[in-house]
Amino acid sequence: MLVPWLLMIGGASIYGSFFSASKFASDGGVPFIAFTFWQSAIGGCILLALAAATGNLPRMRRDHLASYAVTSMLGVVMSVIVLAFVASKLQAGVITLAITLTPGITYLFAVMAGVDRWRVLSLSGVALGLAGIAVLVIPEGGLPTGDSVVWVLLLLIVPVCFAANNVFVAVVRPPEATSVMRATGLVVGAAIISFVIMMATEGFYPLWEATGMGLWGVLWAGGINGITFFCMFEIIRRAGPVFFAQYNYVIVIAGLVWSQAIFNEALSTWFWLAFAAMLAGLYFANLGAKRGMQEAAAAG
Repeated sequence: MLVPWLLMIGGASIYGSFFSASKFASDGGVPFIAFTFWQSAIGGCILLALAAATGNLPRMRRDHLASYAVTSMLGVVMSVIVLAFVASKLQAGVITLAITLTPGITYLFAVMAGVDRWRVLSLSGVALGLAGIAVLVIPEGGLPTGDSVVWVLLLLIVPVCFAANNVFVAVVRPPEATSVMRATGLVVGAAIISFVIMMATEGFYPLWEATGMGLWGVLWAGGINGITFFCMFEIIRRAGPVFFAQYNYVIVIAGLVWSQAIFNEALSTWFWLAFAAMLAGLYFANLGAKRGMQEAAAAG
């Protein structure tokens, strides 16, 4: 289990900095759709080089292509566009909290898809996660400005997309697809889709025109993509989805550490109450997922 642990701690710690990187890109004037394209293109180049070197280039069969398209839209395009859009409107620490809802929403989608059943522990996790959001958006002073409530509600699209992607990956598994193949197909597919969207809306954005730390924010996010999506598929392959669920703990804690170290953000007491509730919700959601895997193993 040494390799999965190293991949989880390293990959999630690196991914935790994605929220700070997107804030740098936004502050540097990079349009949010262009940011989605460029960071996907950079990550895709890294993974294509790895895939070519290891003989794991993505397969071009119809079932594989369909899988790449769906995971690209859910795992990168829709979620990163929202993240990049709200990056200039919310603190990086607040954006990080959105990740804590992913396991609970994944559970709800899994029940609706018929691959899981109702469970008190998991429902408790969902309830605590929603309570954390309520603590953040309802009290006056919980967020920097009144408009922030709107951006937090928009931000909830991100864990919904991540959760839908998790269920899709668990249900639809193209045959003979390695971790490198799936990660490469996902990120390259995201680059292609976001390029089309960029050209149809904003037109081509030259990355080298970004000001300040904008260029470095995009390069940083691209490197994150190349590393963390490989880690995700490889951890699931080696240790299973229950072990991978702990990824969310490290992402949230790492994201807060990165945002504090880089931006020295002043976070209110309401934020820390929301963080405690959502971290407890994450714990119960993961405990429920583990209980479900044990039940499935016993039944099998």
